[in-house]
Amino acid sequence: MFDPLILSQIRVMQQQERSASYRCLDYLSNTQVLSPSVRLALCDWAYKTIAACDGVDRSTAITAFTYFDRFLSSNAPAAKRALNDLQESQLAFVASLVIALKCHSGFKVEYDFVSKVVTGDAYDEEELSYMEMEVFQALDWKLNGPSPDDFIGYFLELLPDAHGAPLLHFVRSFSKSLVQMAVTRYDVVVQHYPSEIAFASIWCAFQCAELVFPDSQLFLESMMVIKLVSKFDINDARSKSLIKLLKSSVEEFYSASDGIEDTQSQDNDMGSISSDSSPRSITRDV
Repeated sequence: MFDPLILSQIRVMQQQERSASYRCLDYLSNTQVLSPSVRLALCDWAYKTIAACDGVDRSTAITAFTYFDRFLSSNAPAAKRALNDLQESQLAFVASLVIALKCHSGFKVEYDFVSKVVTGDAYDEEELSYMEMEVFQALDWKLNGPSPDDFIGYFLELLPDAHGAPLLHFVRSFSKSLVQMAVTRYDVVVQHYPSEIAFASIWCAFQCAELVFPDSQLFLESMMVIKLVSKFDINDARSKSLIKLLKSSVEEFYSASDGIEDTQSQDNDMGSISSDSSPRSITRDV
């Protein structure tokens, strides 16, 4: 029924996301300096910075969030220092973004540009180079863990062609927009694996798609296929909480728009970007 290569890839990715190397622990329980709101502000800043880079999409920023979370979840001495020093944690975040630009997007990133333009001289080239190596070592050079976007791609590959390209394009685009919002939430990334975030995003995307592509049976069949493979327990309390969060984000987004039909031909942007976010918003006390 399913392509065995796709099934095998999904299984490997699920094993990988559950391994100690790729798990995000509750590192904020060990700090008085950082908070979910601080992490959210850093994520917003990264989205703004990525938007200013030609040819780079938000998946690169999401990869950077993952590196940052894994770094602070590690036992590395540099991570321990960052948990207790806001300037060090900001430096680690910038380093994580630089690594993602290099390794995920294939960009050549110069330290002098990052220092002067991206951080507004908050950090010099030596500090950036040092922290980049610290992040590499804390992650044990494991930079290719599965992301929610990866799972979305493979989950949707399971669906038959009969679903039609317009519907699948809508669901893929919409679910990725939901992921972009979800991963800025500390509680989401700590409590849920990437595959769970992906499934919940697809679930909400298909529900929205029903308003444009009315076929309830198609929706049910699609989600049963993905649910079977992902082993996502939709009746679990954590799962219900995640889906509720995503649904509320959808409702907030469309309450400020003219309706779902107007979004079919555009990429939906539901990332929580604050209006005052800027590449120069990172500051440092002298």
